[in-house]
Amino acid sequence: MRVHQRDVEVGVAGRLLSGRLCVPERAGGLVLLVSDEDGPLGAPVREVLHSAGLVTLELAWRTADEELAEDWTVREGAHAELIAYRLEVARDWLQRDDVLSLLPMGYLGAGLGSAAVLVAAAHRPQGVQAVVTLGGRPDLAGVFLPEVRVPTLLLGAGDDADRVTLVRSVLSGLGGDTRKALQLVEGASRGFPEVEPRVHAARMAAAWFVDCFRAVAGPGVVEWMGGDV
Repeated sequence: MRVHQRDVEVGVAGRLLSGRLCVPERAGGLVLLVSDEDGPLGAPVREVLHSAGLVTLELAWRTADEELAEDWTVREGAHAELIAYRLEVARDWLQRDDVLSLLPMGYLGAGLGSAAVLVAAAHRPQGVQAVVTLGGRPDLAGVFLPEVRVPTLLLGAGDDADRVTLVRSVLSGLGGDTRKALQLVEGASRGFPEVEPRVHAARMAAAWFVDCFRAVAGPGVVEWMGGDV
């Protein structure tokens, strides 16, 4: 499948976040990828999503100034709400596109992004149809967990007993009327460094997005004809 790619910049509070927008020729949904330096997202995950007909937008969640600042870090517990805010701004930026705004949208978070996507879904559930967390620390969404009303799939590393306990507690903490599910990925350890389990998790994520997007009334499939996106 041919995938059209281009570099983009999204303005946030007078600064710019750089990223890469990838659009398959036939797209049935759009996924914002949210990670940090230690998150397991990357080319294998994107390729699985593109094969499922999903557009991806992956941004660098730090501005150029923040990249240079020695005291700015995205460690556990530090900036989940800040990244969630920037995620919401990126979503609004996509909604201004005449073509991409026709597609249902989802969030896929890894690393600290696992908490950020849940915070963003709790803040503004309108306009996002599905959420997936891939490892990371979704528990850092904290008090926002009961406010999540968007269909949510939690993917946990099956070989990490501590994180299995953690992700199960997150599942129980999500809003009671939320469509939610937990899948433990066998062979995956903390951070999903193993490629095969990571690809398997990406396939489960893609299936979740496609299923949730089909439940949303919309235009169906958008075909990219080779022009700007």
